[in-house]
Formats: sequence, structure tokens, C-alpha cells
Amino acid sequence: MNPFPTESQKTDAGSSVEVPSPVIDLSIYVMPSFATLAVSNLERSQRWYVEGLGFALLASIPGPFGDVVLIHLRRWRYQDLLLVPARNPHASIPTDRGIRLTFSAHGTDLDALVASARATGGGSVEGPTATPWNTLDVVARDPDGYEVVFTSTLPSHLQDPAFATRMEQVNQQVLQAGQRQRQPSIIDDEKLHHQ
Repeated sequence: MNPFPTESQKTDAGSSVEVPSPVIDLSIYVMPSFATLAVSNLERSQRWYVEGLGFALLASIPGPFGDVVLIHLRRWRYQDLLLVPARNPHASIPTDRGIRLTFSAHGTDLDALVASARATGGGSVEGPTATPWNTLDVVARDPDGYEVVFTSTLPSHLQDPAFATRMEQVNQQVLQAGQRQRQPSIIDDEKLHHQ
């Protein structure tokens, strides 16, 4: 059973792919993974992510002296982002290390997301841009220069059919490899019961 809301989407090659449901989920759960960004100004960064990029403020956690020390943001289920104050807010934060955070944006109006980010100001945004791997991406840079990518499936009439076919071949190889890996454990389990 899938633990989060999804919808099934058929690819041009005929396989079914589950995509997250585009609903902001404010429930509390153990986060399987999340990103933490050290930012120079929590209030400015929160405004960028909430008003500009559509994240929801899940929690603002005060420290022992009452000042905010952690902001917990979320878009969809399992799309959590934590903001913490930089140790030295006046120092340049190194954001040129090639790390990008990428969030699924299936079903999102990416043009509206770009317009919202531009209207909010404080960061920059590029796209939506079609990629060679059949996605439509928006690259947003927050006030500290961190890159966050919102990615959605490219409409089928714009997709490269050769790439879609290759991905279906890879999908079949992965499924076959998974079946081969499971078979020995079933055989080994049967041997144990017959001894």
C-alpha cells in the first residue's frame, strides 16, 4: 500500500507511473528525508518560500531566548524544507557547490509559480524550460542563492518519443532485476520449510 496520496498516470509507452497528489499535507509524520538550509535572514527566506513558491509554514520553533531558530516548511507530503539561521549571517553562504533541491510539481501551474515568485521578489526564477529528459522545470534561487527546482512531466505532445521509449526499457529492466532478486529468497525460504 502506498503511504501517501498518489494518482496513476499513463506514459506514452503504456506503463503506469504513480505521482504525488498536489495537496499540501500539514499532518505530522516521521520525515524519511528533508533538506535543511542555513539562511542569512529567516524572515526573508520564509517569505520567499511561502509567498513566492507555495510552501506552507508548518512550524516556527523558538530557541531558548525566544528568537526563531528553525522554520519548518512543506509543499506536498514528503516535501519538507527546514530553514535555520546561518552561524554568521554576514558571511557569504557557499551555494555554488552544485547541490540543487528538486521537488515534484506534477499538476502545478508552473507559469503561475514563476509569476508568484517574481511578484514576491527577493530571489530569482527561470523557466519553465523543457529538458531533454521529458520534464518541464522551473529553477528558483532563494535570497541566499540556493537552487530549488520544481519539475513536472512535459506534456506528451512535446516529449521526445525516443527518450520515453528508452525510459520504458529501463523500467522493464529494473522490474526484471527486482523479480530476479526476489526469487532466490523464495526458493531459500521453501528449502528451509522442507528440511
